Amino acid sequence: MAISSAPLPPPRIPNVNDTTKREFLNQSMGNTLFFVPVNSGMLHWADNLICSLRKTTFDTSKIIFWALDLPAKVVLEGKGYVTYHDPSFFAVSGNENYRGDTKAYKKMMLERPKFFIDILTTGYDILFVDADTVFFQSPLLIRDLEVDGVFSTDNREFYQTHDAFRDVWRRGSRVPPICNGIFWMKSSTNSIKIWQDMLDTFNHHGWWTAIWRSIYFQDDQRGMDMLLNDGRAELVEPLPSGIKPDMLQGRYSQEAELSIRLLDQTTVVNGHLLKNRRSEYEQNLVKLRWGGKDRLAVHLNWDTKQMTKEQGAKEMGFWLLDEEGHCNIRSPEPLSAPS
Repeated sequence: MAISSAPLPPPRIPNVNDTTKREFLNQSMGNTLFFVPVNSGMLHWADNLICSLRKTTFDTSKIIFWALDLPAKVVLEGKGYVTYHDPSFFAVSGNENYRGDTKAYKKMMLERPKFFIDILTTGYDILFVDADTVFFQSPLLIRDLEVDGVFSTDNREFYQTHDAFRDVWRRGSRVPPICNGIFWMKSSTNSIKIWQDMLDTFNHHGWWTAIWRSIYFQDDQRGMDMLLNDGRAELVEPLPSGIKPDMLQGRYSQEAELSIRLLDQTTVVNGHLLKNRRSEYEQNLVKLRWGGKDRLAVHLNWDTKQMTKEQGAKEMGFWLLDEEGHCNIRSPEPLSAPS
């Protein structure tokens, strides 16, 4: 990592109290905690996600909503949901990704490493899913106890037609671009360290690090891309369609300390592929079903400067709420922000 001679800030001291740890014990599923981040401007997406989960076997009472702002915490707890809220994190209440990313949105993303350090240090594994996700099967199918991490992908092309390791968005030759919007990570010294290294880069005041950070690192997702490609991680099987075992030959050293799985791009599709490669996605979905499998989730995370997530979800049939905000599958009360 390109860090100049200025001293590093001290490691983060985890900020989870005993009361919260006891609540985590009640919410854990085989040592995994399921977190969904949401502020009051995104509560309608929490509704939509919960609505989708009602079609699955997953128990939605096990969700812990990371309430970024206090109004979201109040509303969610008023509806009977469990929340985690740390008022020391920077947060705002608006839908900051409605039309592109605001400065406040980007600043909130820089807080994420602190959150992951705090949670993983408790000893629990974490399943983390952005609220703008629609599920078709249980999210627990993402979990894989045999590896250190399982990530969805952020490639703009399907691996079946484009070399995953030659993606124009990649930040290294070892691990194709991942997405921090849907992933599972095992609690370990090495997994905590990767988030601490990211936080150090965000907080470091050296001039060279500042330049490197602004050009390449930028935010938590691009930072994870950089760190997974610095030699500490290796891809392991089962591999997503389009990546063959022989493509991994010679890419990793014996020093690799994190085993990483990538989710299949059709099983868990990102918004770029869903929106811009829709025909190809539909063809791959047919093939997936021919093989006796089916999709698990869609993540509605495209460039919102072109189309809002709400518009796209409605056009593609992934908006599951009626005009009053009630679930069309089953009708829980809407998680609307208080007026």
